[in-house]
Amino acid sequence: MTTVYDVPADHIIRRVAEELKKRKEIVPPAWAAFAKTGVHKEMPPEDPDWWFIRAAAVLRRVYVDGPLGVERMRSFYGGNKNRGSKPNAFRKGSGSILRKSLQQLEAAGLVIHDKTGRRVSPEGMKFLDNLSQEVLKNPPAPVPKRVKPVAEEPKKAEGKKGKAKGEKAAAAADGAEGTKAEKKPARKKADKAEAPQ
Repeated sequence: MTTVYDVPADHIIRRVAEELKKRKEIVPPAWAAFAKTGVHKEMPPEDPDWWFIRAAAVLRRVYVDGPLGVERMRSFYGGNKNRGSKPNAFRKGSGSILRKSLQQLEAAGLVIHDKTGRRVSPEGMKFLDNLSQEVLKNPPAPVPKRVKPVAEEPKKAEGKKGKAKGEKAAAAADGAEGTKAEKKPARKKADKAEAPQ
């Protein structure tokens, strides 16, 4: 039987996120639009559906590594913090995001919480395994990477005056080179004339 282990993580997470959107228990909190996912981040996520993707990733992580708790999950979702001229340092991810995601997954019946920690429920295991089988049969199309637009250099507007200035500058440069070349031989001739024979 196909399980989560047989499918690439990014494929199953995207598919699970689509299914979690349909469940009424999984709802982003009001502050989710403004929150960073950890102190190591500089900006909040750009994807408007990031809450569902994180909940799907958390569910998969509980399936693979459970039972586990929020503090251990924070290490999975942490990263390097840019500290300027000092070396980067690891910081854990947001505990509140993970705690709320796990609570919503518990309310949906996909995760069980007991004294050992949080682990996937039989219903959650069936849910993930069925989606894994679907993903294996019909893999999703690759997501196009976001490409930052390259800022074009502003073109200099060249009118009649601009061309005339350009031509004058070129002529002046040619003239300056010509006068330098002419002066050098004249000096040499003068030096030879002055020198006693």
